Amino acid sequence: MAVWVRGRTVLALAVLAAIAGGAATWGAVQAGGLTPTAIMPVTSVKGIDSPDGLRQEELDKLNKALDLIGDHYMVPADRRALIDGALQGMVESLGDPYSVYMSSEEAGKFTDTTQGAFTGIGADLKKENGMIVVDSPMKDSPAERAGLQARDVLLMVNGESLQGLSLSDAAAKIRGPKGTKAKLKVLRSGAKEPIELELVRDRIPMETVKAQLGEDGIGRLSISQFSMNTPVQVEDELKAMETKGMKALVVDLRNDPGGMTDSVEKIASLLVPAGKVIVQYEYNDGHRVQALSQAKPDQAKTYPILVLINKASASSAEILAGALRQSAGAVLVGETSFGKGTVQISYGDDLGDGSLLKLTVFKWLLPDGTWIHHQGIEPDLKVAQPDYWLAFKLPRDRVLKRDETGEDVKNLQNILEGVGFPADRKDGYFSEATEQALRSFQQQEGLTVTGTVDEKTADRLEEALYGELQKPENDKQLQAALDKARSMIGLTSAGRNFSPSVEYVGG
Repeated sequence: MAVWVRGRTVLALAVLAAIAGGAATWGAVQAGGLTPTAIMPVTSVKGIDSPDGLRQEELDKLNKALDLIGDHYMVPADRRALIDGALQGMVESLGDPYSVYMSSEEAGKFTDTTQGAFTGIGADLKKENGMIVVDSPMKDSPAERAGLQARDVLLMVNGESLQGLSLSDAAAKIRGPKGTKAKLKVLRSGAKEPIELELVRDRIPMETVKAQLGEDGIGRLSISQFSMNTPVQVEDELKAMETKGMKALVVDLRNDPGGMTDSVEKIASLLVPAGKVIVQYEYNDGHRVQALSQAKPDQAKTYPILVLINKASASSAEILAGALRQSAGAVLVGETSFGKGTVQISYGDDLGDGSLLKLTVFKWLLPDGTWIHHQGIEPDLKVAQPDYWLAFKLPRDRVLKRDETGEDVKNLQNILEGVGFPADRKDGYFSEATEQALRSFQQQEGLTVTGTVDEKTADRLEEALYGELQKPENDKQLQAALDKARSMIGLTSAGRNFSPSVEYVGG
């Protein structure tokens, strides 16, 4: 998350990553028109040993390098680009993917408010070890529908390499007008070869909350990220469900990349008893500050709370999950979360020319003082989704057929399982049984029965799988949470049948 700073004033904005045209990039949010409100002290941000500017010998060295380039480089150099490059290199030398320098052009292009909508693919990105890496696809976005996953490495877009580009330059190539295509080449952990995905850019709405109350009295509250107006939406939805007699609450934070710390603290105060710790912030001098629930004494919730998390639940989503478990007795269900336990401050005016410097300045800790950075939060109830939940788009530039091997075939086999036509294997070999399963699907769908995957077959397979994934009964993690909620309020879960992928940890 990052806190936008105008001059020396910290605003109540903290974000994991700004969403630039649907491809989130660098983690700062334009604070135009907002009232400055400090949400935490920042007296330790500078650091007790921070030097006061460059020493003379350091300044001389930089000036000499600049003069040598100006005097001897074979073509005239852009002085402003050299300065920007020096600053960018300075920040990159920190080895921190969340600390970023942006030139005035980059900052102007990618500085957006936390309100409104964007057009692009809908994914949070970061730069790590020189590579463009997916933090999380946004819910209901082209990125999620195409099967883009957290920790995927983006190699190319529309035939152009992303290697060596700054995060903002890479995002500029990925973003684009609604309806245009972004053909991505993706390196995925565990895959033997790069995967190719074709996404159609779309308008990415900033509606961050969805809620539904089931007939059994169990409420479902989904939060896609923590923006400025998310607390109001959450409060309204909670009141509506409570008025209707909600008996238990499932908070869905899966694929939530995080957002504003002020937002998550307000939401936690709606559910965590008054005075209890929501999160701790630790500065570079070791000083810690606790954020306590601001709930009213008569606001204590009597119903059980469960929280859904997965490997793409990050930053502020992890703050809420940790606070609800440790300070409100919630049960966590799903997969180990992402593991981002640092906070960034974006300095918008300090450099004087519209450029921006975003720096990691402190840690955030769980209420009990645990730092989950690079570790994540383990759920109380581990539930793995079937392989077809991780499926991605099938190729359109070639036909998949018998005896082929590779990740595309393995993906096809996962999709066939998801739409009810499982093959005999899922190892990436296009077997005779895989061909027969495909023929059966084509026959059911009224397609030409070829046993191969052409464009029409690929389209229909993906449409069928997407439809299956939208059915709540096919979401094992959700169903496990609902079953747990029913047991906590004394209801039975007749007819439920889960696979051994559910692992209980700690109770």
